[in-house]
Amino acid sequence: MWDGLSDGPIERGFVCVDDGRIESVGRAAELPSDAQARYLGDVTLMPGLINAHVHVTFSGSMDVLADHLRERAAGFDVLMQRARDNLERSVRVGVTTVRDLGTLNDVVFAARADVREGKLIGSDVIAAGEGITCNGGHCYFFGIEAEGEDPLRAAVRRQHEAGADVIKVFATGGNLTPNTDPFSPQFSESELRAVVETANAVGLPVASHAHAPEGIRRSVAAHVDTIEHCMFETPEGIEFDERAVAAMADGGIKVVPTHGASVLRFLAEPELIETLPEHRRPIVRRISSRITEALNNFRRMRDMGVTLVAGTDAGIPNRPFDGFPGDLVALAGDDPGVGLGPREALIAATSGAAQAIGLDDRGRLKPGTRADLLAVAGDPLGRIEDLQATRFVMCAGRVVVDQAT
Repeated sequence: MWDGLSDGPIERGFVCVDDGRIESVGRAAELPSDAQARYLGDVTLMPGLINAHVHVTFSGSMDVLADHLRERAAGFDVLMQRARDNLERSVRVGVTTVRDLGTLNDVVFAARADVREGKLIGSDVIAAGEGITCNGGHCYFFGIEAEGEDPLRAAVRRQHEAGADVIKVFATGGNLTPNTDPFSPQFSESELRAVVETANAVGLPVASHAHAPEGIRRSVAAHVDTIEHCMFETPEGIEFDERAVAAMADGGIKVVPTHGASVLRFLAEPELIETLPEHRRPIVRRISSRITEALNNFRRMRDMGVTLVAGTDAGIPNRPFDGFPGDLVALAGDDPGVGLGPREALIAATSGAAQAIGLDDRGRLKPGTRADLLAVAGDPLGRIEDLQATRFVMCAGRVVVDQAT
């Protein structure tokens, strides 16, 4: 049993669960005599995983935007079914919590409620709802379009009133939305400050989508809570900014790299790019040519004191919801990879992720936390690939997967 933070596991450990919460943990010899015991066999028992960046109505196909716009036109029920399918796939591989950073309010808040009310077997949802973007900006199709400090403050208040757990702002353009520029900022520093100040006033954190250096610098100056992607990408290449990274570390701003196993596949087999839709190929070629440098830079960020959080942008092209355990291999591994090693990568997906996104009730196996449990065959602390051998999943005390012997 590994508690989500310790250097190593407890051999023959137990977790005692009552009414959806962890009541006690310890060694098997200390198990209360009146407890109803369920032996899971030769597994590693650990906290459920947390994916800190997903989009529950994205298909994960090679043409996500076309899928999304078609399903949106078909109506709420179709989008809701997509969300249900994604959340069920996610929880069945041990991801007990996801943070959704951009989905239409009606859909994601309904999905969150269905999970919490027991109507849906799925990962618990921490939801931003509709992200804040500029007029015609990145992800406008599930966002609030606003420019200027007062309209941005109003957008934040609207999301708070709607029930958002976190505010998502698109500080730069992105690769998914036609006619937006991932290399250019969408808001001024003062506009981003208005977003952060208003969110903080109502107790909400801010996650900033930022690919390019200037958008990252402005996000840091505005003191957002997490920066998503954070590649420091320009039209010419990667321009790592040590001063901005040092300011992130000093300010406690976390980074969610959003890279996964699909990136490694394209590096290992570049011919796969030719199987993509034609309009996606130039984007993937560009990113693939720069990804090794970007991964090395995430390692530099970590070495400079920035906390990295596991989040994969699940739902974007070739990033399925049930691929998260495999995606953590890219966070743990070397050449290519971020090089965190198994334990640090697992912390980034459990206790570290919980702390980074403001969840003090999960990510650890300790009394009082939610009973979110994952058991896998093997030892992922020694071999991260073992994380993919799911045997048992419990989400808030509810058994979701039981293949243990």
